[in-house]
Amino acid sequence: MTKLAITSMYANPIHPGHIECLELSKSETGADELWVIVNNDRQAELKRGVKSFQDQDFRMAVVRSLKPVDRVFLAIDQDGSVCASLKSLIDEAKASGRYDEIIFTKGGDRFASEIPEAVLLRAEGVAIVDGLGAKTHNSSDMIKKVQSKDDEKDLEKKISELPKEVTEWRYLEVGNRPWGVYYVLEDSPLYKVKKIIVNPGYRLSLQSHEHRSEHWVVVSGIATVDIRDPEFREIEQLRVLRPNEWCHIPKTHLHRLANMHTEPLVIVEVQCGSYTGEDDITRYEDDFGRN
Repeated sequence: MTKLAITSMYANPIHPGHIECLELSKSETGADELWVIVNNDRQAELKRGVKSFQDQDFRMAVVRSLKPVDRVFLAIDQDGSVCASLKSLIDEAKASGRYDEIIFTKGGDRFASEIPEAVLLRAEGVAIVDGLGAKTHNSSDMIKKVQSKDDEKDLEKKISELPKEVTEWRYLEVGNRPWGVYYVLEDSPLYKVKKIIVNPGYRLSLQSHEHRSEHWVVVSGIATVDIRDPEFREIEQLRVLRPNEWCHIPKTHLHRLANMHTEPLVIVEVQCGSYTGEDDITRYEDDFGRN
């Protein structure tokens, strides 16, 4: 019985967690071959909101050199999934007649119930083996260390001044902003979850998004929220939210979050939509002169 395992990764950049996933994709499934789909530069930019840290040719060359890998393919998809790439490879594998079983594998940070490829794989009769390897490393942390040298000390100072109970945990990404800091808790092609901490007396820009809606839940502190219908964009619509209260911001609606009190404001933000990159922001007013 010949078994084929297929997996996908950005490898942007590659780290020990990727290698562990590749090794387990063979050893845990008993696969005879491992094919790897490497997400293209367009997808990498969609995910992070910035250009790929390492270009697709470089990333493919690195993945191709790894011992568990038998073949490498560049994703043909233009969204955050690898559905089109998977369909093409599954068709090729089935047409060859060489494989009795095809399996799709995922690393420890992604599970069968949440990946967009699940429907396709079920329809094709391809089993999913998930949770391969612990999430001990992530590319976002590595990229942040390279990209944020200019404000790293400022960010560390801000975090050190915040209450310990709202900062100690593991995050995919930490961002420094003039009004405070944010942490990315989860990043999926269909949604993103953030913890946002706004310093006392500060507010975010008045902004809107074309491709996502947002849900804000206040965890601690008091939030002053302005949400405006696009047809009435000049009219302030203020409300005050306290812990365990929430609001919904539809796509294209202007909105602003402010902390007008003396304690840090902590909210959890869930973004839902086809694209959740940081560049999907139109700013109308900003206290810090950002466009």
